Amino acid sequence: MPLPSTSTPGQSQTRTHGIGYSDEVEMADHSASVTRPSKDNGMIREKLTAIADVNTENTLEDQDATLLLSKSTPADAANMRRMGKPQQLIRHFRFLSTVSFVALATAAWEIGLFVLTPGLTDGGRAGLMASMAPIAGAQYHWVSEFAPDKYQRILSYISGWTSTIAWQAGNAQGLFPVGSLIQTMILINDDSYGFPSWQGTLLAFMAVLIAYTGVVYGAKVLPYWQNAVFVVHILAYLGYIIPVWVSSPRATHAQVWTEFDNGGGWNSMGLSVLIGQLSGISTQCGGIDTAAHMSEEIKDAAYSVPRVMVAVYIINALIIFPGVVTVVYHIDDLNAALNDPTTYPAIYVLRGAMSVGWITVILVLIALLNVASNIVYLAAVTRDLFAFARDRGLPFSRWISQIDDKRHIPVNACILSSGVACCLALIYIGSPLAFYAITSLGAVSLLQCYTLSIGCLLWRRLNHPETLPPAQFSLGRWGVPVNVAAVVYGTWCFFWAFWPQQTPVTAASLNWAAPIFVAALIGAMLYFVFTARKTYVGPVTEVEGRKEHFR
Repeated sequence: MPLPSTSTPGQSQTRTHGIGYSDEVEMADHSASVTRPSKDNGMIREKLTAIADVNTENTLEDQDATLLLSKSTPADAANMRRMGKPQQLIRHFRFLSTVSFVALATAAWEIGLFVLTPGLTDGGRAGLMASMAPIAGAQYHWVSEFAPDKYQRILSYISGWTSTIAWQAGNAQGLFPVGSLIQTMILINDDSYGFPSWQGTLLAFMAVLIAYTGVVYGAKVLPYWQNAVFVVHILAYLGYIIPVWVSSPRATHAQVWTEFDNGGGWNSMGLSVLIGQLSGISTQCGGIDTAAHMSEEIKDAAYSVPRVMVAVYIINALIIFPGVVTVVYHIDDLNAALNDPTTYPAIYVLRGAMSVGWITVILVLIALLNVASNIVYLAAVTRDLFAFARDRGLPFSRWISQIDDKRHIPVNACILSSGVACCLALIYIGSPLAFYAITSLGAVSLLQCYTLSIGCLLWRRLNHPETLPPAQFSLGRWGVPVNVAAVVYGTWCFFWAFWPQQTPVTAASLNWAAPIFVAALIGAMLYFVFTARKTYVGPVTEVEGRKEHFR
């Protein structure tokens, strides 16, 4: 994946070509390994693989063919060459389609408004309003390139595993809202419906199948329907908040901004509010960096990816904050909202604004938008898994990192990610608690990965700034303060993400993220000791200008 900016994580590598080689050399980029489906697909792939060989001298015609077939720009080719990676994917995505992709992946209001219960329980309306602060993201490649050379291997390996765990857990958890919304629609139309967990699992299987079909068999059209669905994403949001503001009962300004509630039973209101911020953290930190994971399929990624991430962050902020304000202003009875049969305060406020029929229509739209979100999220999860396997950090890495000759996507990684989601969904039948305990790893693992990668970037900026590649998206002198603030805030959030929602703590209320996170790290380290230490060296060992230090 193209490298992020030297200023802040989540930003992509510059068009400037890096250290130690010229424009003419860079044009013979690894992107040549990409092919188009045709009758002579095998011959073309063989020729382009030869072109991609860094030891092969290629003609300008070969280089132009490489760029054409992969839809890369010379800057894309230069960045892939600098990082020593073959261009195995085709760059179908452009700026606007990538903005739509990331906005749908984050599902800011479709998910964000339905995960307010922890914040409302621990802190109430006013406590929830204080929890909407964001955090930026990155990935294991950046840890490898920016960490001290002595520690880059183990630190990037740990980040690769935590990133993989986070995305796989997030994928499994994100597939459930579709089924949950379908069950909720049944419930609001039939009060006797009992929400059986086995039906939730079957509906999750359906969501997995749809997402897999969309990612694999709809790979070529994936970038082209995003913009239309993004428009629906905005219109459905307006269709939610406008009727609520017009018709639903309202709380007072004092209730919204000054009345806190310690529903978790903690010994101080401040502690309760801090614990309740997890829903806000999860909403803001999940999905924005899907753009980074799709970088090898975005044209002119070095320029586009950081701007996409900033644009989507702004769009999401303009959506989610008014959405949260709308919900909390129209909860006239907090206890009733928290005890609503649907379990969603966001649906409780709809009850006072419209009929059951219109609520059902709104929920159908939200469910369909979640289906679209599942497709694009699975695409990003697949690329994350593929990238780490390409660097031999996982079991069965060679199989996982294979690229399908016809579709030019990592189909095996998609199969595995879908299988993991189905296996986790089966756990839900026996114990919803166990399912949510495992998938709660998502926010914790992302925070660890983000904070470590930003910290490594900060270390390199302060100690060896001359080794940082140039950036097209730079914060200049504000880069260090922003990085420091991000590390501090990420560490702060990481600490609170392990706390249970209420006290006294029982097996049912314990936040199992902590023991499962530790167990996952132990498992990853055991795999490293016995296997990965022989195969995983860290992606920086292939980066131009740095790889010489590791030989």
